[in-house]
Amino acid sequence: MFILSAVLYVFYALGGFNEIEISKKNLGQIELAGILYRGTPQNEALGKAFREMETIQKSNEGALLHTIYYVEPTGKLDTMEVFVGVEKKWISENDYLSLNLNASQAIVAEISANRYVMPGPNKVKKKIESFAKSNGLPIPNIFIDQIISPDAVRVIAIKK
Repeated sequence: MFILSAVLYVFYALGGFNEIEISKKNLGQIELAGILYRGTPQNEALGKAFREMETIQKSNEGALLHTIYYVEPTGKLDTMEVFVGVEKKWISENDYLSLNLNASQAIVAEISANRYVMPGPNKVKKKIESFAKSNGLPIPNIFIDQIISPDAVRVIAIKK
């Protein structure tokens, strides 16, 4: 009984019971610039893409890292496709892929929890889709993960 209580307390302390806050927002146009990676999760090019965008993000106060998983891997050898980037205003070069997304009818999920107890992407997507259905909104097919901090993520869901 003590061990179960200790585990539940740690889970609680790390934010494991925090609710996913979902709302509809007009975020206007989201303009991103970054790198599109297609390959396996273990490929060094994926790490390089993240490091390159994190360098830009860290050198610009207020910049946030954004990821869009077009194809999520189910295993270590599966092919994945992910966009890693920041808002276009933080990048001066034209060497990066540009994305312009209409987020005027976005569904936004705010998640605050330690990464070890943060809900998985499928749970978040299901909550967003449920919110869309119950509010008569289009079911989103693009999910933009905005990394606020190690313990906070905002998922912006839009219909493209």
